[in-house]
Amino acid sequence: MTAPAIEHSMRRQTEAAKALLVDLRNQGADDDAELVADTIEGETNLMEAIEEAIAELDECDVLVTGLKAKESDFEARRKAIEKRAERIRALIEQAMLATDQMSMKLPTATLSLSKRAPGLIVTDEADIPAKYWVEQPRPAPKLDKKALTADLREKDAAPIPGATLDNGSFSLTVRRK
Repeated sequence: MTAPAIEHSMRRQTEAAKALLVDLRNQGADDDAELVADTIEGETNLMEAIEEAIAELDECDVLVTGLKAKESDFEARRKAIEKRAERIRALIEQAMLATDQMSMKLPTATLSLSKRAPGLIVTDEADIPAKYWVEQPRPAPKLDKKALTADLREKDAAPIPGATLDNGSFSLTVRRK
């Protein structure tokens, strides 16, 4: 039975059981729980509808478990492909840098290298002054890397203990035709 059919059956059987319960109340027999349960079971298909709904729940659980496993497999595969793409990009960057080619036109793409700003390297968080830490709810403050990087990039800035800048890197841009 399909999910919409199960939902429809559950609604119909619930309404039928509610109508029976109203009739039993009108007759004053609703205080006998066993009579109410027997009447609903004998006069409606509510129990069968609930059994079908439980079977559908079990099937949903199985599908969710299977899909989670597939998502995990696909995530691992995606990460491997992303790493492969990073390696290929790095090889292209190295080849262009080695041949002093800052841009290159190919039949399928135009490649260009641009110099990136030096990035932050934290060598020892314990040595970094308190002004570069952002208060966080307990347990610990968070390092304000943006402010730290900005101060390190200033031309006449004094060295900041525990942090430095890297030499920068190149960024490959690929434009497809």
